Amino acid sequence: MKFGYIIREGVIGIRRARMPFMISVFSITIALVLVGVGILAVDNGLQYIGDFQTEYDLEIFLENESSADQKRDIAVNISEYPGVFRMDYLSKEDAAALYNAEFGEDVLSLLDDNPLPSSFRVTFDEDHLSAVYIQSFIQSMELFEAVDEVIFRQDLFDRVQGIMQSIYIIASGGLFLIILSTVFLTANNLRLMILARYDFIEIVRLLGASDFMVKAPFFLEGGILGFLGGILSILVIAGFEWGLAYAHIIDLPVRIMNHPELILGMLIFGISLSSLGVLKAVRRMLRFVS
Repeated sequence: MKFGYIIREGVIGIRRARMPFMISVFSITIALVLVGVGILAVDNGLQYIGDFQTEYDLEIFLENESSADQKRDIAVNISEYPGVFRMDYLSKEDAAALYNAEFGEDVLSLLDDNPLPSSFRVTFDEDHLSAVYIQSFIQSMELFEAVDEVIFRQDLFDRVQGIMQSIYIIASGGLFLIILSTVFLTANNLRLMILARYDFIEIVRLLGASDFMVKAPFFLEGGILGFLGGILSILVIAGFEWGLAYAHIIDLPVRIMNHPELILGMLIFGISLSSLGVLKAVRRMLRFVS
């Protein structure tokens, strides 16, 4: 009986305060759009920088006199080294072709012999992208006699790492402020929705209804409006992403539809935010009624 009453009053309450309810849904939607866009902006920014860092190659140049067996041993050691994401071998001929493509000159026409060395290009996965780990890899490569030089621009690597850390710290602080501001914005709108139901609260309280029976229908309303706000915010963000791709403005590597955990998080956050906000507003209203 109580459960049926809660559902009935929750649905009827939405009809009674249709306009305040829609305004609250709109405010929840805006709040969740801000949170979702903020999270996706950070993820996309870190993804772009991470892709650049992941594609940053370490080059191992070999001695011109190195034999095929020595090259094979080095290739096996690199491929079996933990954390190596990709390994490419460039022969002397490949290096000459790359030189011709970049500078527009045939190195063989300038010199009688090809002076460019063969080399390996090594890329590490994200879990092993640290200067300390890469330096240990370099030390292991330098033990091979056929290795002439290992090129690793640590200054550029450290600079990219610093940029990523700065973005993460700034973005975390920004997202916290966004979430905090959305909580206050939503709470104020929810108070207006509850204020429009003051007569109902006063009547059921005079009839002897308990605090639970007064709060429960509003808690249900809060859950419904939070769910609707979450769905609308997800559709708005997905539509915005589609518009960017359709207009060929930018192809985002991280999209909301590819991250069900973000969708679920936004729905849970919206339902929790609205439900708790409604309960807080009703609790404050009961103090005046009592």
